[in-house]
Amino acid sequence: MKKYTIIIFTLSILIAGCSKQHYSLNRHVSSEYQSLSVPDKQLADTLIKRVLDNEGLYTVISSLKPMSSASDLVLKIAQPDTAVAGVAKVTDVESPDYLKLERYQKVINALQFGDLKFIMLPFKMQSKGERILQINIYRQSLVDSLLTANAAFYGQFGYVPGASGQFVINTTEYEHKYDRFRSYGYLFGYPDHAVEFFVAASISNDKTGEFVKRDFYQIPVFSGTTGHFVYALSKGEKPTKVDELTKARAEYALLKYQNLRKKYLREDGTLRAYDLMLALLNDAGKK
Repeated sequence: MKKYTIIIFTLSILIAGCSKQHYSLNRHVSSEYQSLSVPDKQLADTLIKRVLDNEGLYTVISSLKPMSSASDLVLKIAQPDTAVAGVAKVTDVESPDYLKLERYQKVINALQFGDLKFIMLPFKMQSKGERILQINIYRQSLVDSLLTANAAFYGQFGYVPGASGQFVINTTEYEHKYDRFRSYGYLFGYPDHAVEFFVAASISNDKTGEFVKRDFYQIPVFSGTTGHFVYALSKGEKPTKVDELTKARAEYALLKYQNLRKKYLREDGTLRAYDLMLALLNDAGKK
């Protein structure tokens, strides 16, 4: 199935906007958002804004990216590097950082939109008692497509279509680095040739100690034209039709977003991000 990855990836882009199942929103939106406090609703809006103004937009409405990152938290909750392994009491559950973690988890739990889900991913690495947690958004139906297109890869971990996207993402973070790189490449929506290049370059770098030169393919988002949705290509490689299609689809979605976003600005310039998210999903569901 591996050789069909690009074909399935491209087809998923073309048909995603036509599937109401992906965006069957009204009956799935969690009522937990309405029960949040005003400060927590403001935090929720901040997280949604970071998704929509950056590459997460292409997970929300264009289906270019099965998964996108929204924000990072750095919390002093981990076992310090010098601590003796095996101890049970590591984190101070009364600390501001632990309480902040609880608050973010509560807000993230309230941001579930049926097929579209927010999660918080703890990174494997920690330093001096600090652990980074990444807030991500993923679309379950697109994760299923990846598991189908790359069955020979994901099967080794015990994952088939229907497996929870959150489990797939967590397993990715804790796997061997080459498998980690490959899986993240698929999840972040990078074309097959870009994933293959990045994995091969990493293996080569480890063997030779020499950095493999590369170029970067940039796809614009609302907050900027570079440094967001970007992936590496071999040095001097010309963009393929898949690269160009990906950019064209992204630019089309971005234009629609820019036009709709203006309608959800308050008088003070702040964004009604939650309402905008619902509008985007409902609009996509009508097609």
